[in-house]
Amino acid sequence: MKGFTTRFRELKTIRYDWMLMIILCSLLGFVVENLWNYFTNGYADNRDMFLPFLIGYGIAILLVYLFFGTPTKRTLPLYFLKVFIFSSVAEIALGYTVEAICGFRYWDYTPLPLHFTPYTSLFTSLGFALIISLFMNVHFKAFMSLFKNWVTHKSVRIISSVIIILMGVDWLASFIRMSLLDGDNEIWIITRKPFNLFTPNDAVIAIAMFFIFSFLGWCMESTYISWMNKKWTNRGLMKSPLCPIYGFGEFIGYRLMLLLPQNYFLIFFLGMTFCTLFELLVAKYMIWKSGYVLWDYTNRPFNYKGILCLESSIAWGVIAVAIVGFGHTAIENLLRMIPSDILTLIVVMLIVYTIGDLIYSIRKFRTEGIQAEANNILKVR
Repeated sequence: MKGFTTRFRELKTIRYDWMLMIILCSLLGFVVENLWNYFTNGYADNRDMFLPFLIGYGIAILLVYLFFGTPTKRTLPLYFLKVFIFSSVAEIALGYTVEAICGFRYWDYTPLPLHFTPYTSLFTSLGFALIISLFMNVHFKAFMSLFKNWVTHKSVRIISSVIIILMGVDWLASFIRMSLLDGDNEIWIITRKPFNLFTPNDAVIAIAMFFIFSFLGWCMESTYISWMNKKWTNRGLMKSPLCPIYGFGEFIGYRLMLLLPQNYFLIFFLGMTFCTLFELLVAKYMIWKSGYVLWDYTNRPFNYKGILCLESSIAWGVIAVAIVGFGHTAIENLLRMIPSDILTLIVVMLIVYTIGDLIYSIRKFRTEGIQAEANNILKVR
């Protein structure tokens, strides 16, 4: 694996492929920020630049590669941690630098829970680290290989050089103007009525509900299968007491049910239909990816290929009525009684632990397999 010195030597020469990478990431940063702002805050704008490029994102990818290289599946968790620390430090350094030069806050995360300094927060740093790590793991090498082919053409080298120069001039001119205005460099803005579904506290509540219903689903399934097997049986692939399919089902299904008239008969039949369809889609995906389905209805009456049965479909309808009728609201009210910072910290710890458990469990499944019969798991191939 290349070290820092080797990568630094690579970048000492003019690299047109890296110019294209910086241009791509700067454009993606501009687009992603505007999409986020448009759907959460109700506006999209020029992000203080004259051109549609945020060069900070391109420079960030360059520095991440220089210091950390690219990850492998084995090193991805540690790589993510390094990028998380890097993102936090870089945001703090850039934010305070702009504040010292221009005299105002370039951005402000103080409304977010678990922020440390106005320029970074736990959620934003985790988000940046996740996006960058996945990009470097999945897409970086493919793009660099493509760009190396492109830069064999003189026209591409000229165009990439011109755009990089324009981006540098744009960055300098924009900050000069912000310093003179003592505020944002707003050139254009598109506004709309913002959604009220994505406030930070609502997002934390939604994630906490995901974990709660994943746990409740695990309790229900483990109790039922243990009773069937006459011995304790831990359901699912994970060591944690979680069945994430219930968390996802509740998150999607509950919000769809809110669009309907609050008629319990209608909720029962549509809940039964939606959950059965969701169960079918998940089963087909799991068969395609692994050859296993995490349930087996082969011995149940009126079953379809062991992945659906009438008994479970009726149970889904009953569960839908219970959740929409009182379960979701009661649990949400209890969660809102917890101070937001404490709940956020708990949720973040659960996310980190669950990701680690999932990585461990998937590796164990691939190397050791699973006892399908004991866990009521359908083995298709």
